[in-house]
Amino acid sequence: MTYEQIRDLIVGRMAAFGGIEQKRVFYPNAPYPPENTDTSGVFKPPATGLWCRFNVQHGTAFMAGMADKPYTRKPGQVSIQCFTRVRTGMKALNGLADALEAHFAYWMSGGLECMEASQVVAGEFEGFYQINVNIRFRAG
Repeated sequence: MTYEQIRDLIVGRMAAFGGIEQKRVFYPNAPYPPENTDTSGVFKPPATGLWCRFNVQHGTAFMAGMADKPYTRKPGQVSIQCFTRVRTGMKALNGLADALEAHFAYWMSGGLECMEASQVVAGEFEGFYQINVNIRFRAG
């Protein structure tokens, strides 16, 4: 599999997730919706509710076998940063993180396999409370 094929499958899986509006999910190097930018084009988070930042992080590929040609595996991690405003409670944020974990963990498509998902509490920063949902994957 190519890295673009991996990215396309994983982004497609996120797009199929119904637990949050897609306009509240921010993908790498994609334009922000007009309601999420200030006059200079700088990102500003939604005024209310939950939102996420999505990223695919690749690891170092390795040779996993040899037949008529080398067989390569490409591991990595999907990282979904989930945010809510501070002092708004944990229930909605925990529900979103749990739903994302259930949506991605042990999902497979073609040569791509997602494995376990973990939740990491990142805590408070600049007015937001954050939980990261990390899902390991391997392709090849």
